[in-house]
Amino acid sequence: KKMIGTLREVTARRKDGTTFPCRLGLSETKESGMFCGFIHDLTDEKAAEAEILAKKRLAEKIIDAAFDSLFVINERGIIEMVNATSTTVFGWTTEEFIGQNISMIMPSDHAENHNSYLERYMKTRFKKMIGKEREVEARRKDGSTFPCMLGISEVENGGSTQYVGFIRDVTMQKSLLLAQAEREASDSLLYNILPEHIANRLKEDPSHIADLYSNTTILFADIVGFTDRTSMMSPHDVVVMLNDVFSRFDYLVDIYELNKVKTIGDCYMVTSIPSDELEHDGCARVCRFALDMFKAVRAFNNTGPRHGQINFRIGIATGQVVAGVVGTKRFLFDMWGDAVNVAARMEQSGLAGQIQVSKEVVEKAGSEFTFELRGTLNIKGKGPMEVFILKSAQEPAARHSEIDRRKSSSSRALRACSMIDNFRD
Repeated sequence: KKMIGTLREVTARRKDGTTFPCRLGLSETKESGMFCGFIHDLTDEKAAEAEILAKKRLAEKIIDAAFDSLFVINERGIIEMVNATSTTVFGWTTEEFIGQNISMIMPSDHAENHNSYLERYMKTRFKKMIGKEREVEARRKDGSTFPCMLGISEVENGGSTQYVGFIRDVTMQKSLLLAQAEREASDSLLYNILPEHIANRLKEDPSHIADLYSNTTILFADIVGFTDRTSMMSPHDVVVMLNDVFSRFDYLVDIYELNKVKTIGDCYMVTSIPSDELEHDGCARVCRFALDMFKAVRAFNNTGPRHGQINFRIGIATGQVVAGVVGTKRFLFDMWGDAVNVAARMEQSGLAGQIQVSKEVVEKAGSEFTFELRGTLNIKGKGPMEVFILKSAQEPAARHSEIDRRKSSSSRALRACSMIDNFRD
């Protein structure tokens, strides 16, 4: 009996000549000596199987086409399946992967931890990594390592548990992030040295920048009796004092959106932003800045400085300047011109604790400022000039609220920077 009492798959033919797959079973009836055949049409079942097989093959192709490496391991950490990307990224063939412990793709110091983690998880079911993603080091066949993002999922399959690991090489991503961070740090340094619109121009065209501005206000400030004072101070104390005072001025520069040009010893030079579209109230902003500088000096003196209180002379002038970026190693956005010289002379010939300005500043600053005529002085390089003392300013409410907003914003930024510095420490 080769077929009697068994089932097998055969092909059957219809009247119209078409065929179809079927399952044939034969039985023998001993009493009648006849054979009974039972035929079950398998057309629908075969179509369903073909559809399932096609979906399985499609899933395999999709998995192999994935950019991330995929590993399927059992509860003992043994690799049961990998995709094509895994072989490309790690260097082992599929045959070399299957049946090996997943620790083969980990640096030696992490391999033991992984095995012990699986053991603890099987005992406690505490999910430390399951369902999460984190950055780890992975190892290639040649022994080299690379950073990757590892995500692990747990899958129930016919009463057994499998773990699917997705591994994405982030070497390029980290390199790009590092390059971006370096670029941002470089840009931040550039914007800290140069006015924003000048820095943008320099990034686009590193050639020399030199422009003529017909409407720029310049301020010079100088510590009264600096040489005599510092002759009795240690170098460290001199730097600490200047840093404290000038940092207070820098804070005001940001608030009033001005351009700090440079410091030379105890001399502090600031200008309005040398740009035609930003110069509608540059002179007024410099004057307000000067008044607040003395408030900052008083605040410094109220701290009880170790070597006594200090005082400043301030000079302001406005007019035409030539401005440009000087140097290729350490950029400096400097200014030259008659207005710069006049501002320096206003400071040098000024009075301690006073803001001395030229007649052009009085005419340009606006009606909200109060000036007092000091008289006519013989200014070096200019001859007789009328000079004035800036006494006070009456600011519109809108201006007050805007300045207060900038001060509040700057205070928050300073607190944030302090928190970051503390975190780094």
